[in-house]
Amino acid sequence: MKEQIKQEINRDIANAKGNYFNALEVFELQEQNVVTAQDNFDRSAEQLKIGQITNVEFRQAQVNLLTAQTTKNAAMFAAKVAELNYLQLVGQLLNIDF
Repeated sequence: MKEQIKQEINRDIANAKGNYFNALEVFELQEQNVVTAQDNFDRSAEQLKIGQITNVEFRQAQVNLLTAQTTKNAAMFAAKVAELNYLQLVGQLLNIDF
């Protein structure tokens, strides 16, 4: 019984650690996505100035940039939650009233 509980704890810690590192990778990818969306937006702004794209196409570039930024922020939040879960399981974050 004691060994089974120990294995379950170790499994939970390993899963939490894996979730945290996966969430960090997703966040890093979303950061790259924001850079790409920003580049596309900047390019669209220049094209709008010289009349190569319409206002609708420019607006879509704006929406794409905002979506990328929002997704990055959500990924950052998910990574922080995963980090807190991991730290709590390994005893680095305790539920103590101050």
